[in-house]
Amino acid sequence: METQAALWHRSHATWSRSHLLRGLGLVLLAALLACLVWSWSAAPAGTTETRSISQLVHWQDAGHDWLLVVDPATRELVVYDANNGRPLERLGADDGLPDVQSIAQRGSLLFVTGRQPEQVHLLKLPQLQEVAFNAR
Repeated sequence: METQAALWHRSHATWSRSHLLRGLGLVLLAALLACLVWSWSAAPAGTTETRSISQLVHWQDAGHDWLLVVDPATRELVVYDANNGRPLERLGADDGLPDVQSIAQRGSLLFVTGRQPEQVHLLKLPQLQEVAFNAR
């Protein structure tokens, strides 16, 4: 009878709450690292598409609710009304933008990156007017 109690106590002590939490933390950390390695891995051979920061930005203020999207077919910036999906404006080479690769937003500024990473255009929202251009 005492051997059963001793075995139960030993197995119960081995799997304490702190051990379980530590093990769960290690599993979550391994999963996170696997995701990061996968996202940083190179594209398969034969593909020409590059990974981008973002191809969709939701921007709103008191008078606007927009979805700004990179059109992958034309490499233009397309502005949609976020409430009903209606296209409002399309910006591209005729407006001084490069072939748009990715977009990112910070406050009322929209960063538009061309195919070459060193080409960054800065647009002021909601006017969508260029306020800066950086080419190295």
